[in-house]
Amino acid sequence: MALGARIRLTRTQKAITLQELSERSGLSKGFICQLENDKASPSLQALEKLATGLGVPIAYLFLTATDKVHVVREAERQEYRAGGPEGPLVQLLSASRRNLKMMLFTIPPGMGAGGENHAHEGEECHLVLEGNVRYTQGDESVVLKAGDSLHWNGFVPHMLENLGPGEARVLCVTSGAMEEMLECRECDEELASPETLAKER
Repeated sequence: MALGARIRLTRTQKAITLQELSERSGLSKGFICQLENDKASPSLQALEKLATGLGVPIAYLFLTATDKVHVVREAERQEYRAGGPEGPLVQLLSASRRNLKMMLFTIPPGMGAGGENHAHEGEECHLVLEGNVRYTQGDESVVLKAGDSLHWNGFVPHMLENLGPGEARVLCVTSGAMEEMLECRECDEELASPETLAKER
């Protein structure tokens, strides 16, 4: 969305008239009209005044479509199984093209993810929702139960294992690339839709 259209949309959504915005920002109505029609290029100082008048951070005026709120409905989660149809189920809970990723792992008993050579850029935070999970990073190992969490750097080789007896569910938030989070040598490169996976279950 162009800057002028963003200014106009923000102003109308907040029910602010041109006159009111002029008074709040100290900018003339004519100049604001030119901005809204992309017929003028505002200085940083003018944009700061405009943002103040609109009651929004200046960065809001430069939001792109990918910066907006991204909602993932439970039935619309992108997901795939790592290591084949019986492997851990990975569901993406966040937008797929942003730096921060949030995923839900459902791991069958006796299975895990990662390995001695599994490392990547970024950090990870894990919250165990169900089950008993052993986390190993380098020569350090710790067992987490439901309600426990951890935070580690992905550049140190690491892995996690479901110790059983039932399924383990783990919420993972990472600043690394999602494709590097699990060993997926046998899984498809593309995320399968819930409808496709439903046929496999």
